[in-house]
Amino acid sequence: MSSGKSLQLTKYSQQRYNNAQSIDFDVAVKYGGALMAIAGADGELAEAEFQWYIDEQELLMVDSQEYIEALRQFDWKNANIEELLNGISYNFPLNFRRVMLYQAIKMSRADGSYHEKEKAAVAKAAEILGIERSIVVSLESLAEMEESTERLRLALFENEV
Repeated sequence: MSSGKSLQLTKYSQQRYNNAQSIDFDVAVKYGGALMAIAGADGELAEAEFQWYIDEQELLMVDSQEYIEALRQFDWKNANIEELLNGISYNFPLNFRRVMLYQAIKMSRADGSYHEKEKAAVAKAAEILGIERSIVVSLESLAEMEESTERLRLALFENEV
């Protein structure tokens, strides 16, 4: 049952993910919970992983505090990823399944390690979502390229004192 609450998205969300439609609060909690369970598949949801997701949500949502608090209370350790993923659907043109895997990969890598158990959880989520392995490999490669590009950008703009 839905609470009827929705999350409004920012202009940045439209630029980043080509979506400006609001998102059902309860579906968003399942989505975030699934990401936390995937990133925590190695037995720990590192602070850097959770912080990456919080930072992302603060950029994407107009007012994310209630949502972030709901995620802080979420029991990701005992979450059933398949049940969560089957409870997620969005009524907009964005391919949320691919975005979800992309965010799961980014979140899992945020602590500097993309653990084998996290990779396996991403692969399992892809299977549940009906996403072929080649797309998962492409999303992992995209995340790696973005990290490299970010390091390059920061190095180019670094002050030499």
